[in-house]
Amino acid sequence: MENINLKNKEIEMPSNTINPVFDVAGLRMTRIWHCFGNYMHKVDLDTVLNMLSASKTNVLPINTHLLDQASGRSGLNIGFGGVQFDQLAEKISMDEMVIMLNINHQTSAQAAIDKTKLAYALTGERVVKLEVLNNDLRTSNNAELIKAVKQLRKDLPELIIMPLLHNDYESAETLVELGCPLLRVMGSGIGDGLGIVDANEFERICALPVPVVLDGGVRGAEDYAHAHKLGAVGCLINSALFVEDAPPEQLLAKFLSGSQSFLN
Repeated sequence: MENINLKNKEIEMPSNTINPVFDVAGLRMTRIWHCFGNYMHKVDLDTVLNMLSASKTNVLPINTHLLDQASGRSGLNIGFGGVQFDQLAEKISMDEMVIMLNINHQTSAQAAIDKTKLAYALTGERVVKLEVLNNDLRTSNNAELIKAVKQLRKDLPELIIMPLLHNDYESAETLVELGCPLLRVMGSGIGDGLGIVDANEFERICALPVPVVLDGGVRGAEDYAHAHKLGAVGCLINSALFVEDAPPEQLLAKFLSGSQSFLN
């Protein structure tokens, strides 16, 4: 049994039930991941804690969209509601967490590279949840993403880069050849809620020798079930947690419950 200890409560994380783990790049990561809203859906610290309690995840993405030299560590945020990473660290033990530098909302390779280097310098955290988006902030710019990965692998080879990419086999194969130990593959655009649009391409990517996490376009557990059948190990859900009146932690619990039939 793994535990995440909070100062006010304890989250129990059974290693083979609810949110099972898998191993990658020397890390043990839960299969179901989530973020904490977006610029339209902002969460406070209590909601962050409630979501972690509901999901039993040990994967914690730290947003960097507000990070710059002037902000320092105050630019490291959980979601978009002004909750700083250091505020959360005062409430929760990070001993069992896989902290991911979420290089989000970047639209060029150079911007993503600069943001990654600054976040790494401030935190020393090596796991990078890297994305380079098109200007719509919904779809991946795979060409710029690959440029960013190439440069970061050259400059900071110690980083563990887990990129978000459009569902394209050729790009996925290139990223594996560059040393990415895990791929986050979009089923459809961020927030589109269309599930996996091209199942054949997604299945081809899942046959590559690295784990795949479905990340993008997820509506509910049925999309994770589809991805799992195609060979994906995990799933990240975010936007779908904020489309109903119910609190996001309730929708997370529903998502986990709906995933148990194929996870266990």
